[in-house]
Amino acid sequence: MLGLPRAFTRQAQAGDTEDDVQPVLVAEGLRHPWSLAFLPEGGFLVTEKDGGLVHIGADGARQDIQGLPADLDNRRLHDPRDNSGLFDVVLDTDFAHSRRLFLSYSAAGAGGTTTRLVSAHLQGRRLQGVRVLFDALPYTPDRFHYGGALLLDGPYLYLTVGERHFDERDNPPLPAAQDPLDRRGKVYRFTRDGVLAPPPESAPHPWYASGLRSSQGLARHPQTGQIWFSEHGPVGGDELNILRPGANYGWPVQTAGRYRNSDYRPRHTLPGARYTAPVHVWTDQTIAPTGLCFYDGQDFPAWRGHLLVAGLGRGHLLRLVVQGDQVLHTQALMQAHRVRLRNVKVSAQGPLYVLTDELNGRLLRLDKR
Repeated sequence: MLGLPRAFTRQAQAGDTEDDVQPVLVAEGLRHPWSLAFLPEGGFLVTEKDGGLVHIGADGARQDIQGLPADLDNRRLHDPRDNSGLFDVVLDTDFAHSRRLFLSYSAAGAGGTTTRLVSAHLQGRRLQGVRVLFDALPYTPDRFHYGGALLLDGPYLYLTVGERHFDERDNPPLPAAQDPLDRRGKVYRFTRDGVLAPPPESAPHPWYASGLRSSQGLARHPQTGQIWFSEHGPVGGDELNILRPGANYGWPVQTAGRYRNSDYRPRHTLPGARYTAPVHVWTDQTIAPTGLCFYDGQDFPAWRGHLLVAGLGRGHLLRLVVQGDQVLHTQALMQAHRVRLRNVKVSAQGPLYVLTDELNGRLLRLDKR
């Protein structure tokens, strides 16, 4: 797949549309960037999957943030196929005053790794007071599908946790994502103080939703308040879902894709389980959807309320026209600049940004062409 050229200006090409965008380089040299947050004083915080948290100034200058958790797993530096690393970052609603933020990452411990959620305070260029809020037990040697997406919505913080199996046959007899006692393959909701807040129906379990394989993106619709999330399928079958309290999204009992292990069938299922169908499925191609956001900026007024999805598999940004819980139309953007995309975010000031998933990863602003 072709990488982005260093200079992003180009002439219009046949097949371009009036909705196409022009990538503008903001910063480069990022080690497989995963997510970003917009600082109230200007500039960005960017997480690197390869294990770093980076401050990027308005001029594009970068500085590494010190004080990251000591148990942050960095085995990925020795094996790039590994899915571990630093994942999402979100700023608390009162960050300008408190300087508190939340991070998700793969934590190393006895028995392997797990998805961990922490809070910390950013003082200058150093994290202080790192506090562990949640571990997606158990620790296992599996090093894939951690999840790690975060969304702060009003008084609640949401976290996705993947099932952490590359091959379906590695699941226990009752698959991890279906086991009420296993923390893998679930969505969790916390208060801003880090206390688990289960579904409002007085459910006995600590998770908010179950049946996930590997979800790496959460986004709130600015009008309806619905929370949408992306989901990696096994071979095909990538999904978009709407998060509903107590819902079971079916993995691995139900999938629109094909199992990596063609002879796999779950040995046990939950009696009487009811599965929630995805809102949208890609069956004819692998999108590998990751970060996503609903657009509410000023640069592309015709896109307001549309869902933007970054994808690793096809090397372009997807714009989806949604109405209620239906996807009415899909358009591929950045087709002239195909590169693995990890995340897409729109800032409070309006500009739209994407992160490229490369060893020399880039933060790009998307302008009108």
